[in-house]
Amino acid sequence: METMKIVIVTPVFNDWTSFKKLSREIDASLASEEDVDYTMLVINDDSSVIPNLEDVPSKVRLLHLTCNLGHQRAIAVGLSHLADEEEFDAVIVMDADGEDKPSDLPRMLQAHRKKQGAIVVARRDKRSEGGTFRLGYSIYRAMFRLFTGKHLPFGNFSLIPSGAVRRLVYEESIWNHLAATILKSRFELVMLSTQRGQRYQGQSQMNLSSLTLLGLSAISVYSDLALLRTLIGSLAMSSVAVLGIFVTTYIRLFTDFAIPGWASDVVGSMAIILFQSLVLSVFLLFIVLSNRSQRGFVAARHYEDYVLLIEDFTLRK
Repeated sequence: METMKIVIVTPVFNDWTSFKKLSREIDASLASEEDVDYTMLVINDDSSVIPNLEDVPSKVRLLHLTCNLGHQRAIAVGLSHLADEEEFDAVIVMDADGEDKPSDLPRMLQAHRKKQGAIVVARRDKRSEGGTFRLGYSIYRAMFRLFTGKHLPFGNFSLIPSGAVRRLVYEESIWNHLAATILKSRFELVMLSTQRGQRYQGQSQMNLSSLTLLGLSAISVYSDLALLRTLIGSLAMSSVAVLGIFVTTYIRLFTDFAIPGWASDVVGSMAIILFQSLVLSVFLLFIVLSNRSQRGFVAARHYEDYVLLIEDFTLRK
C-alpha cells in the first residue's frame, strides 16, 4: 500500500490551548488511516503568547512569522513555504479553534482517494453560531454574490492536492482570500457536507466588521468582475435618469397632462444622478483598465520575507 503524505496547515494567534486539543484530536482521528503519513505545519501569526508544544503529538512543525499578517495571509505563507520546500501529496487547511472538526478528515481523505486531482472543500450545511453571527455571515455571502454573481458555500477548510497548491500560490488573490481563489481557479471541486464544530474555548473574534472585511477580501479576488458589475449598475442608473428626464419633458411639452410644480426639481435631481453616474462609470472604467496592466503581490515569490524561524518538533520525540 502506497503511503500518502499529508501536511495539515493551521494558523494560530495566541490560542495555543485550542491548538493542543486540536492536535490530539487529529492524531486520534488519523490513527486508523494506515496509508497516511501526516505532519502539521502550524503558522504562528506573531503571537504575543509564547507557544509551548512539548506535550503535543510529535508530528508538528512551527513556522514563526515576522509580523502579524492575519488569518488569510498566514495561510498563504504556509502554503508557499510548502510548495517551495517540501514534497507532499496534499495539504489540508483548517482552523485551530475546533470549528473545523478533525473527525471530518477521514472523509476528506476518502474523497481525495476517489478524485486525486480535485480540491475537496467543506460545505457548511448547518451552522452553530448565534443569530447575530449568522446574520453577518448572510450579509457577507450576499455581498459576494451581488458583486461577483458567484456562490461561495465553503471556507478555508479544504484538502488541496500538491499540484493545485503549487499553482494557487502564484495566484495574486491567495494573499487576500483562499476560498475565493480556489473558486476562481476552476479546479474541479468536491463538496463535502459538514457541520461546523463547537469552539474549544472562548468566543469567536468574528463580528460584523470582521465579516464585512472578509467579504471585501473575497470580492477583491474578483475585482475586475466586481468593478464591471458596478459599472453596469452605474450605467443602468444613468439610463433610468435619462428616461425620467425624457418622460417628464415629453409630458410637459407635448401633452395636456398636468405637471406638478415639483417636476422641475425631479428633472434637476435626475440630471445630478446622471452626471454622477457618468463620472463614476468613467472612473470605474479607468480602474478596470489600470488593474489589467499592473502586477500584484505574488505570495510564492515573497513569502520568505515574512518567515522568521521554523521549529521542527518532529525530531524531538
